[in-house]
Amino acid sequence: MLRSFNRAAFGMPKALLLLLMATPAVAQVGAISVEVIDAVTRRPVDGVTVTAESRDGDVSSATTDKGLALLDGLEDGFFELRAEAAGYVTAVEPAVRVLEGRTGSLRFELQQVPASIDSIVVVGRAREADPFGAVSNRFLGRYDLRNAPGSGSDVMRALSGLPGVVSNGEFASFSTRGHGPKRNLIYVDGFPFQQVAHFEQTLGDEIEVLNGGRYSVFAPNAITGAEFSPGGWSAEFGGRNASLLQLEVVDGAPSPVASLRLDLAGAEVLYEGPSGFHDDTSMFLQARRFDFGQFFETIDEESLGAPVSTDVILKTRTYLDNDNEFEFLAIYAPEEYTRDINHILAAAEDEGIEDVTLQNDEQDLALIGGTWRRKFGDDGEWTNRIYFRDSDRVSSQGEAFPDLVPPGTPADQVPVRERLLTVKEKESEIGWRSDISFGNALGILRAGLQLANSDLDYSTELREDWIRYIFESDDPRPPGANFIVLQPDAINSIYSASETNYAVYGEQLFDWGAASLRAGVRYDHNGFGDEDLVSPRLGFNYVVSPRLGLSATAGIFYQSPSNLARAADPDNFDLESEELTHFGLGFDYRLSDTLNLLVEAYYQDIDNQLVESGRTSGLISNDGEGTNTGVDLVLTRRFDQGWSADFVYSWNRFRVDDNDGRGEYDWDFNREHFVSVGGRWEINDRWQVGARWKYGSGLPTYRYIVHEDVLAPNPPERFSQERFDLNSVRGDAFHSLDVRVDYRRRIGAVDLVLFADVLNVYGGPAGLQPEFNILTGEIVDEEEETLPLLGLIIEYAW
Repeated sequence: MLRSFNRAAFGMPKALLLLLMATPAVAQVGAISVEVIDAVTRRPVDGVTVTAESRDGDVSSATTDKGLALLDGLEDGFFELRAEAAGYVTAVEPAVRVLEGRTGSLRFELQQVPASIDSIVVVGRAREADPFGAVSNRFLGRYDLRNAPGSGSDVMRALSGLPGVVSNGEFASFSTRGHGPKRNLIYVDGFPFQQVAHFEQTLGDEIEVLNGGRYSVFAPNAITGAEFSPGGWSAEFGGRNASLLQLEVVDGAPSPVASLRLDLAGAEVLYEGPSGFHDDTSMFLQARRFDFGQFFETIDEESLGAPVSTDVILKTRTYLDNDNEFEFLAIYAPEEYTRDINHILAAAEDEGIEDVTLQNDEQDLALIGGTWRRKFGDDGEWTNRIYFRDSDRVSSQGEAFPDLVPPGTPADQVPVRERLLTVKEKESEIGWRSDISFGNALGILRAGLQLANSDLDYSTELREDWIRYIFESDDPRPPGANFIVLQPDAINSIYSASETNYAVYGEQLFDWGAASLRAGVRYDHNGFGDEDLVSPRLGFNYVVSPRLGLSATAGIFYQSPSNLARAADPDNFDLESEELTHFGLGFDYRLSDTLNLLVEAYYQDIDNQLVESGRTSGLISNDGEGTNTGVDLVLTRRFDQGWSADFVYSWNRFRVDDNDGRGEYDWDFNREHFVSVGGRWEINDRWQVGARWKYGSGLPTYRYIVHEDVLAPNPPERFSQERFDLNSVRGDAFHSLDVRVDYRRRIGAVDLVLFADVLNVYGGPAGLQPEFNILTGEIVDEEEETLPLLGLIIEYAW
């Protein structure tokens, strides 16, 4: 199945590498266009001194006019950019790359200095996360994302190392503070967009279904910023309860740049710069296609199947006048995956058959949205977003019987049962978001309305009885049988509905100098569950000194059942939302000018937790409850003198009770301990190296019994696995080392970038649940492999 996507190794001719290393370098010049705004009022800040200092000590400066400054005549290389203005926290971006013939762009969002704090010793980054949120909130810029070790060409993998985030590199997903990957709330340019990963399986291997897709729709170079909160966020956002991730798509550049990325799986083309059809409109366009089926044939891994995906992203940004701007975003991301009898027989020729599953998945995914921002008064802003989102997915699963025929039998003569189980998921949504903020006597008032009409058409169809060989002890099964039987009467379900969901929120931001308070409330009406939900939210921050800041957050968060969960059984149509009550307390302490320590503890109480009744039906209830406690520690050495580093430790204890008589147990994604150590070294203008080592303690798992020849006296021979004592023991820990090397060289009119991103350098264990082979009764561990991802990018600017 898709579990072995990461076996892919992308190659590059050695001669090209030698050419890159041998080509002489010539010092050339470029420029940086700098925009400076107030982080709270979003207004341009004039009179800001912007200074660019090269690694050689050369200094250039400019002063903002209408919030803009241009630094030109800069030699190719890295610069530290600094923005200083009276009354504002000095902001520094430590490693800004200047490239020949290009005008890059950078935005500073300056925070005002509290009256009681000495502004001279306060230093921040060019852009920070929500200043009224928890100290654990983080913002990652484009440069951080595309140079993260282990990211390959996937922005989701670049998030490893954030507070509370656990990712083992096997999937383009992450769990936060013990919650599963599908509990993260994701927005793209302010539009709700949960399906950010390709090949999120509905059917198939259990590990695949639980952990999400293999790589995301967004390459790191397509995202200009990612803002992350592991808990306690604003009343503006609702619908999930684990974490909030806001992705911002690149909106163009002052000068045009085109690039081509090549590897053995496919190609990617990109353009960013002026639109060419309107003087005040910039544009970003990216298109890529990966054919992993063809690639797997090349590396003799045909048994993995044939996944194919396409991503097209278009964004424009138009300045209508000084107070109005409009953005347009379009995303189209179709995919298909096939694993037929030919792929299964290919496995027999190589390492032997471990999986006899036939699978066919197809999905069309699209988002179209427009955003209008209007500034009014001295500090007001009104933002309206209208969008249309559509997803159409069909998944089917069957079974092959290659062991019933002699080896070498042609594929068309091997017995198969195709498309036994088919799940159709069609949904479309048209929505409107309207958000407004303006100053008042108390501080700043924010409020908004969110309206969405969704049409759902889901169905689950089992064509005929189907024996399954993995089951739990309390699953209903035939008398005396050591297997379960899925039956159409218990599985088949049709869910077709059209409902309107809406939400309103309001929050007041109180600014008392060194202290600030955000008090808000959110009201949601869930049309599908006929629920009316109220979510109070609080966030308190206090700057004790220039080096020490405290934060406290509290609130109620709701997670609506997935559409797939509602559709699994008619009795699920009225499922209620899960409720999470969150409390967090943390501090951020600057140990030195370059060293920072963050510690945040949290407690969460969960009610109405979804509980599945078993494998022979799709019935789900709201009978569960639980508690989640933990602490995150992050020690960061900010970028200086060419290098940066960080150390992350997370402890988590997540316990749930299904109220079915079995008592409490550890939640599926609870890793008690997680450690991540990373760093990046920019050796010179051409070479940079990064690495990240990760360790996570084992996931909770079950005990089991293996039953032999469960179909006897009838063929074929099959083994079954009976599971009991849910999550009573721990599986193996995972640990891995990812190393990334980037090399950039200019040859004539183009820049060549060669990168090698080696995942799991020493072949450490993946820490995933072992799989069960129904043909042999063996427990199959996930393979521990080193995965070199090599790529070449050709860039041209004019």
